[in-house]
Amino acid sequence: MEHDTKLINQFILEKLRISADAKIKLAYPITVGEKEILIDLAIESGNTITLVEIRSGINEDAVYRIYAISHLINKQIVGKKKIRLVCVGKSLKYGTQELAIRFGVETLLIPPKLYEYLSPGRIGNDANTHSMHSQPNPSTLTSEKAWKIVSYLLLEKPDNILSVSKKTGVSYGWINSIIHKLIDSGIVTADYGLRVKYMDRLFNLVSWERALEGMLLETITTNFSTASQCINEVALNLNKLGIDYAFTAHSSAFSYGSSIMKEDTAYIYLPNPLGREVIRTFSEKKACVCRLNAYVPDRDVMKPSSMLKAIRIVDVCQNILDLAGLGMDGRIAAKDLVNKNGKL
Repeated sequence: MEHDTKLINQFILEKLRISADAKIKLAYPITVGEKEILIDLAIESGNTITLVEIRSGINEDAVYRIYAISHLINKQIVGKKKIRLVCVGKSLKYGTQELAIRFGVETLLIPPKLYEYLSPGRIGNDANTHSMHSQPNPSTLTSEKAWKIVSYLLLEKPDNILSVSKKTGVSYGWINSIIHKLIDSGIVTADYGLRVKYMDRLFNLVSWERALEGMLLETITTNFSTASQCINEVALNLNKLGIDYAFTAHSSAFSYGSSIMKEDTAYIYLPNPLGREVIRTFSEKKACVCRLNAYVPDRDVMKPSSMLKAIRIVDVCQNILDLAGLGMDGRIAAKDLVNKNGKL
């Protein structure tokens, strides 16, 4: 095993053109807010720290993850060192390569025979070793309390931290901690009031921390010709039965003025298990015109929701959060929603 590891390290260093005397650390810990995130490999050489994310197939999520994490690293730990980002895997799609280039993330393909020794399972096989990837836990920015602050920054563009505290009811000290983490990461600027400077960077982080697919209960294939038709009919039935629900993501964004609509998929929260039995009545195995994605909420989405034209929808802050967690097309819609509902 030790011999295999040396060969792998040599391969990586040669391909990345890093000096052979570089320091390689496994499961490199990075503190982000209240949680510790582990990067698969960190290579320290000269004034550069190379962060390496390992996947079987390099995908967009891997690129987004390492890009987002790199902007949240405590500057006191890194100091003036340059950060280099690399994704390693056995395969790579053309579209992912384009995204990686845009974000300044390098990609490295390795032979399949070497990958089995490089994979997270072989690197961290000690029983006392931390998991190579943090498990889904309530995260700093996407927890209910934190997102209340972040969405306020997005929509209201407040003058200072004190005004945020007065409007949201959250303690000044807690808000101060959250906002300064965002300022230190470069996502928020305090020039001329508090503003989200890089919305894409923020939404990339949200997508990694709280992917909406992580709450997916079930996907129903229906014979509805459009998502709009599906939303109207499902809402009608759930209303009559008195079952809690709330449409979200693209299915509610149009109610807040979004010009981006997906007609092949409807998105709904179902806090009550009875709701699943109802939506299954719309299932058509041979049909695949419009899908209905049902999610279990990780917070109270019903209390702040509202009824509009006999359809219950999540509030705009939740809507932005859910869209950001859907992937690239969701983040585009989330930005559109902020632009339509935020102060100029």
